[in-house]
Amino acid sequence: MIRVGIIERFLARDFLVSQAAVTAVLLLVIIGGVLGRALRDVAEGRLPLDVLPALVAFGSLKALILLWPVALFLAFLLVLGRLQRDSELIAMQAGGVSFARIYRAIFLVAVPSAVFLMFLMSYAVPRVEAVVDHLRDLAGQRSDLVGITPGRFLRSRVGDQVFFAERLSPDREALLNVFIFDERNGQTEVTVAARAIAEIFGDHRYLVLEDGHRYVGAAGDGAFQLLSFDRARMVVPDPTLVQPRRSLDALPISELWERRDRPRYRAELEWRLALPVSVLMLGLVALPLGLAPPRSGRYARLPVALVVYVLYANFLIMGKSWLEAGQLPIWMGLWWVHLVPLSAWLVMSWRSCMWNRMMHSLVRRPA
Repeated sequence: MIRVGIIERFLARDFLVSQAAVTAVLLLVIIGGVLGRALRDVAEGRLPLDVLPALVAFGSLKALILLWPVALFLAFLLVLGRLQRDSELIAMQAGGVSFARIYRAIFLVAVPSAVFLMFLMSYAVPRVEAVVDHLRDLAGQRSDLVGITPGRFLRSRVGDQVFFAERLSPDREALLNVFIFDERNGQTEVTVAARAIAEIFGDHRYLVLEDGHRYVGAAGDGAFQLLSFDRARMVVPDPTLVQPRRSLDALPISELWERRDRPRYRAELEWRLALPVSVLMLGLVALPLGLAPPRSGRYARLPVALVVYVLYANFLIMGKSWLEAGQLPIWMGLWWVHLVPLSAWLVMSWRSCMWNRMMHSLVRRPA
């Protein structure tokens, strides 16, 4: 049984503290990005404003889970870079602390993180995605007037209706200068009204139009009917008829496993397995990347580390796309992508002579 010494506990504590700091910074960036996208959807009329906080919260949580590996990777690099800059790693090695013991400290944090991330990817992320889909479905079942933004065209979520309103009334309870386009059974209807309000009677939704005109006819036919009205009630299609959305991210891992012979389900399954494995791969390459030359600065190897991570992450994303499209054999999955960090680790370990020194001291017990 491997005994955990003081050095391992000291390094593991520094890794965890650094990861918490990196995660806090990433969380601020994530919230800003998710909030920006959600506000754009609200401005374009695709979402009502009252579901914004919940969508931002759940979207930020999902993004934070997906960025867990890079947060831990940066934590490893920052701690090792500081120890190398302050010559603490050199002092540790002079005192008999081998690279194997440093790796014990790294994997003392990386292995539980990978297991926890596996649980999150298997159970938490699908549930979060299902909640987000449900919120968007509920938002889509609201009256179409909820999502109309003055000055923008909006297509109805049910049917072929297109709405446009120039502005809101001063009391913000009605739309002014409304344009509605509808196409039914080969007939085109264009309705313009000075004012429109939404009303609900029983189980039916209506749009009450005031002081307007309606043009009815077929495209290419000059025989259009012109109707003028002081007040007209127009039925709004029931948005509950929309098929509830169920994205691939929301499927439980058991369902993905049952459909693993299909490319798109296999790609999602491989993706959920690849992220926990990436924590271990990034922990493996963190040590040689953290061994910067003396007096080179704490962040000297950070650009190289970012290149390794970007290549690794992009190969994972492209591999998932290729697997979904059937351009890769299903049996290959995404396991070949992990050769990128593994190859980088072998090259850097050989160049720094770390491999021989680590293998020589691997079986030594900590003092």
